[in-house]
Amino acid sequence: MKSLQIEDLDEIDWKIITELQRDGRVSLVELGRKVGLKHPSVRARLSKLISSGLIKVQANINIKKLGYSLAVVNIEVEDVSSVVKEVSKLSRCPKVLFATIKSGDYNLMLLVTYRDVRELKAFIEKRVRRLPKLRRFSIELDVIIKPEFIPWNICHTDPHCMEECESCELRKGVISCPGCSINKLNTAVGK
Repeated sequence: MKSLQIEDLDEIDWKIITELQRDGRVSLVELGRKVGLKHPSVRARLSKLISSGLIKVQANINIKKLGYSLAVVNIEVEDVSSVVKEVSKLSRCPKVLFATIKSGDYNLMLLVTYRDVRELKAFIEKRVRRLPKLRRFSIELDVIIKPEFIPWNICHTDPHCMEECESCELRKGVISCPGCSINKLNTAVGK
């Protein structure tokens, strides 16, 4: 399906989106009641919104309740186009919530979760410091005020990620990295 443009959406589409943002688990019958349509019409509109890629219904997570914190890692590399492959691989790590190319003093930004400062330090040493043509980086420890729930694919890890963690020299070194708490979680739930 072709991608929807803002002018393709009518008032009912916006009401559906608003109601789903309030409660993504609302039934089609209840959603229809709230927007003034029968549930088959709601299903058709919802299918259109999803298949066009405009919305995605998913379970978002309150990372604070799981004991995680956030760090913004601003990175400057000589040439962003020369590190696209590495940044793409880095962004597959379940610790990385967002990876962006940006303008300003730094040209890359990662939003990273961590449970323990040693875990964050190990991530920086193993992943960020090894980026080719790295000029500099800065770390800001952040607290989420809003939104309370964020999209985080915590239960899906790259199997190579765990292998790298198991063989990492930082696990035994000065930093004494506790290992990736996300990989430990996935091992515990049988991933």
